[in-house]
Amino acid sequence: MEAIGATSAFLYYLYLYTDLLKPPVTDCLNPVKYSPHTLINSTPLTSDTTLFRFRTNRPRFDSDTEKHIDEIIAQGVWSIDIKDHLVQTYRTYTPVDYKIGEVDDERGLREGYCDFVVKRYANGSLSRFLHNTRVGDQVEMRGPHVSWPYTANTYRRVYMVAGGTGITPMVQLIKRAIADPSDSTKFSLLYGSTTEDDILCREQLDAIAEQVPERLAIEYLVDQGPATVARVGRPDTKSVGRLVEGFDQTKDVVLVCGPDAMMHAVSGTRPIGPAQGPLRGVLRDLGLAPHSVFKF
Repeated sequence: MEAIGATSAFLYYLYLYTDLLKPPVTDCLNPVKYSPHTLINSTPLTSDTTLFRFRTNRPRFDSDTEKHIDEIIAQGVWSIDIKDHLVQTYRTYTPVDYKIGEVDDERGLREGYCDFVVKRYANGSLSRFLHNTRVGDQVEMRGPHVSWPYTANTYRRVYMVAGGTGITPMVQLIKRAIADPSDSTKFSLLYGSTTEDDILCREQLDAIAEQVPERLAIEYLVDQGPATVARVGRPDTKSVGRLVEGFDQTKDVVLVCGPDAMMHAVSGTRPIGPAQGPLRGVLRDLGLAPHSVFKF
């Protein structure tokens, strides 16, 4: 009886103070290999763009993998590879939000989520795959990976030119910097959309600009009216020139992300791979140097 009592006490200790007797934690990010993640919900934002929320759990106690993930995220703007397992291809997406909750003692984990804003393209296999994914389905992901290194107060001001879902790295960076009390970097955003109804993450952006107007300035552009908060037009010499007025090559930087047509006009497109490609378009015409511009 004493042996049974001791065994029961030991098992109770293992259950209460460790997670050895609990089921393995699933839906965890991994920077080096793909792992399945469950779609929690999907929210249509426009007629062709949806916010997808995937589960991203963590064990109660961080392993080297979780510590490595934190180190990557701390380095700057980060992204995730999402794979279409049906055709074994992937595309990289930048989350607009990432949260990890408090410890769930019963399950021995911290439940979290990661949000992606994805536009459906007729010829985009990954975007069609994601838009056909149902709540409860699992999708394979790998990451995070650093897309652009950023350290607080490295720049006086970060200028941003974005179009469509190209707003996602800008939103991630703005939210990160504004939430850091040690960071005094200022941001100026020129964001183009088809119509005002197509302006993505507008509620979040407007809330931040209202909260800290001295740190975030936004100008919306739309291809067609009616327009009440935006100018009708596209990123061109006039609008981009207005954005970068006062630009200092030694203290500031310009970030560009958007559809190919916008990239071609503003900065030149970025080739596949790590190279940035030559600086072209409006930013070159305005006299900016290649080292002062980064293309996502």
